Amino acid sequence: MKNFIVTLLSAILVLGTLFGQDSTNNGNWKLYPTQKVDTAKVASSTDTIYKLKPSELPGKVTIIKDSRIDKVSQEIAGGESKKPKTKGYRVQVISSSTKSTVDDVRKSMVAANGQQQTYIDYKAPNFRLRVGNFRTRLEAEKFQYEIKGDYPNTLIVIDLIDFPELD
Repeated sequence: MKNFIVTLLSAILVLGTLFGQDSTNNGNWKLYPTQKVDTAKVASSTDTIYKLKPSELPGKVTIIKDSRIDKVSQEIAGGESKKPKTKGYRVQVISSSTKSTVDDVRKSMVAANGQQQTYIDYKAPNFRLRVGNFRTRLEAEKFQYEIKGDYPNTLIVIDLIDFPELD
């Protein structure tokens, strides 16, 4: 019985393959036969929607948009910095997926160390609080040591920092 079922399935598979081929295309595998196009006829034809000749189609695109779109795009990309930036160091105090946690830590940092700038940035999926504009790693390590009692899990990271204000 088992051999009969295997033989029957094999026969169905072979017959389906043989008779499933379309021999009316004469070996042409494309769905639709290709048509020869008269290029002289196409050049003189007109577009059915706009009634324009293909050679008369305009080649210029004018984009009209609100200037606020560029401003929002620029802010999303990091904003337009009016201050020059240089390579330096910052101390990363916290990285959390909830912004409210980072905001709370920022408030306590500003209260304790008001002289240092704080920066919150978002890199999916976390918000990061970074503090300071340190030109050398030694300055960053000194600040990290000062806040070690309140914030033991800090990191020193390389970042683009603002130039110090000149008096």
